[in-house]
Amino acid sequence: MTNEISTGQAPDTFLPNPLEYVAPEWVAVGFSWWAGIFALMVLPWALRKLIKARDSVPLLMWFGGLVCSLLEPMICHLGHIWWANNMPGVAFSGFGVDIPYLIPPCYVFFMAMTGYWAYTQFRAGLGGNGVFRVFLSIAMTDVILEVPGTALGAHRYYGDAPFKVLGFPLVWGWLNGLSMLMVGFLLWMVAPHLKGARRPLILLVPVSAMGATYGMVAWPYFLAINWPMPMYAMYLWTLLSLALSVLLMRGVAAVAAARGAIP
Repeated sequence: MTNEISTGQAPDTFLPNPLEYVAPEWVAVGFSWWAGIFALMVLPWALRKLIKARDSVPLLMWFGGLVCSLLEPMICHLGHIWWANNMPGVAFSGFGVDIPYLIPPCYVFFMAMTGYWAYTQFRAGLGGNGVFRVFLSIAMTDVILEVPGTALGAHRYYGDAPFKVLGFPLVWGWLNGLSMLMVGFLLWMVAPHLKGARRPLILLVPVSAMGATYGMVAWPYFLAINWPMPMYAMYLWTLLSLALSVLLMRGVAAVAAARGAIP
């Protein structure tokens, strides 16, 4: 069965994953590899950085991505996301949602390590326009990751979410893209202060940055899809989320430009 399951409920109603929702087996297995393989590919590089360059930040961020994945049940619950019942494994469960094996490694690469790449860009020096270019680049990684899954039925955003293309609400592109940017920004801000025994606190950078970002900019969208309201109001609330995201990016750009001007 694909993601064309009719809920028969108002879009503001939380629904458990229907028992009949399954993806074609090749989709369930293939998308799991697609979403998770990059974390395994980047691990040897992180280990080399630790051993040869005595740089523990990449490896700590790798494991920090696993910690960050603990947010997924809450996001699935608030964001009305179903996973096909035949996705390989159950990594953990929460908020009435079973999270498949692909999610922890997916967070490692697409949230933590993409955030690490953003951190390298901040370190190299970013002006205001540079911040927006980095955001657009990493936001596209979320779209490229998720659209195959929604189009083929590995997961589904149920209900009448605004701005949905091939089953993928575009709001997630800017929510997740901004979260990745903020992971890099927070790491850039705190890494110089986390030395010695404090270094392991970098493990908390991805989950702290993503959680804070969702708290700042995702709440209008979550209101839109969880409160009863007409469709036009859902679009307006979702656009407020976009406006808040742009405002946050402008703030990040201002800080990056100011710090970049300091010798």
